[in-house]
Amino acid sequence: MPDYSLRNNYKILLVDDNPSFHSELKAALGRHYEFAGAIDASGLFKKLQNGDEFDLIMLDLVLDGSARLIGLDLLPKIKELRPETPLVVVTNDKEVETVVAAIKGGAENFIHKGKKDYELWDQVIRKAVEGGKVKAENKHLRQEVQRYREKETEEFPFIGRSTIIQEVKDTLLILSEDPNISVLITGETGTGKEVAARYLHQHGMRKDKSFIAVNLSAISESLLESELFGHIKGAFTGASQAKEGYFRQANGGVLMLDEIGDINPDIQIKLLRFLERKLIRPVGSDNDIQLDVQVVAATHRDLKSMVAEGTFRQDLFMRLKTVEVRLPPLRERLSDLNLLLDHYLQQAGMSRDLIRPGTYDRILSYPWHGNIRELVSAVQYISMRRKILKTDVIDDHCLPYDIRDHRPGAPAAQAVTANDRIATATASVTQELSREEEVAVTDLRRIEQALLEKNYVKGDAAKMAGLENTDNLRYCIRKYYKQFPTLFVQFPAIKKAFGKIVK
Repeated sequence: MPDYSLRNNYKILLVDDNPSFHSELKAALGRHYEFAGAIDASGLFKKLQNGDEFDLIMLDLVLDGSARLIGLDLLPKIKELRPETPLVVVTNDKEVETVVAAIKGGAENFIHKGKKDYELWDQVIRKAVEGGKVKAENKHLRQEVQRYREKETEEFPFIGRSTIIQEVKDTLLILSEDPNISVLITGETGTGKEVAARYLHQHGMRKDKSFIAVNLSAISESLLESELFGHIKGAFTGASQAKEGYFRQANGGVLMLDEIGDINPDIQIKLLRFLERKLIRPVGSDNDIQLDVQVVAATHRDLKSMVAEGTFRQDLFMRLKTVEVRLPPLRERLSDLNLLLDHYLQQAGMSRDLIRPGTYDRILSYPWHGNIRELVSAVQYISMRRKILKTDVIDDHCLPYDIRDHRPGAPAAQAVTANDRIATATASVTQELSREEEVAVTDLRRIEQALLEKNYVKGDAAKMAGLENTDNLRYCIRKYYKQFPTLFVQFPAIKKAFGKIVK
């Protein structure tokens, strides 16, 4: 006899016009399955339409005293009413054509009445029921994944209908068809490189797996290897327990490595090894780990120039640059500005109808060298200023000083002047800045504004500035102060909050 020790008491609807078969089946398997009965089509549909739940339907093909195989005609309607409920045909008919017709009609299997093999019947029933459970669970998981993807799409929408952005989207859609291709996304800071990477993931073959985004420049150099590749317990002082690392967290999915141009030569070598062999080695371990991760790298730097300077490995550059996708700056896609502005205003509980015409023209004429990130910060500032000024409209007094003081045709670097919160009276502000300095000014401006709005609470300011925590905030400031110390005269809030770093 079969082993029922781990069996669930599944509920089965038996549809058969022979009462003795009902009794026979209950006597043989009734201790292990809960049977409900119907002797004709009307009884069957009454139970189905009453909303009774069943784990399996067992259907005799001959009903209502008819010699015709009426059950075959009932199959489509049953599957219409209960598409997720598995169905097994019970029959005395030995014709192969009958069985084939039943399977094509939606039956999972069949039981031949003439062969009283109850162990076989039990196997057929159990396989059909448990197969239906698996299908239902898989459908539920697919629905959950789809809801997650929709939520992800809402949180990170790739907004834009301009020709240049549509070309980027089309390129990413084509790339998404290859789950193993390495992609390099380039573009200025704030152009939406993570949004583009998520778009690739959402439309690709790895869409049901994880997406992990890592800002490499926000992790201190001493911790970067451990953060990426993990470490074993006791690998170094303070390693009280093992750590997976971002690569293992992304196994099966997509790992976005943002600011790839900021990593040191040692990490470059280990990343190249992974791209070539799909192997990582946690810090302190003697063993390699094989992983399946698609790497999407991103940077605002000119990696080709860095290769020429000897600060970035040429072999790694070539592996990363299997395909390069360049994201245009906002000033090259100003036709998308209305869509972007509408989206972020709506997120902040506002609408474009609140903006005075002259103020709106000023927003459109601003060069947006900080790109979409600067636009988001500007909307956040506008929202704060409306509350401070207690006004229902958005006029020039609600704009960040950079936008309010900008004059079309003026050098972009001059846009950082004349802010009584971000005060400066130095000539260094108005001189022409390098691209690296412009990026630093944009990031520092965002941090300055976050510190002011969050009343110098560093953890809250770090989250508002997109740096997650105080350690990353401190590291970012230290990095920029080391590179461009003269810029910090413009940012008194940063100097006040981080006086030990910014002398």
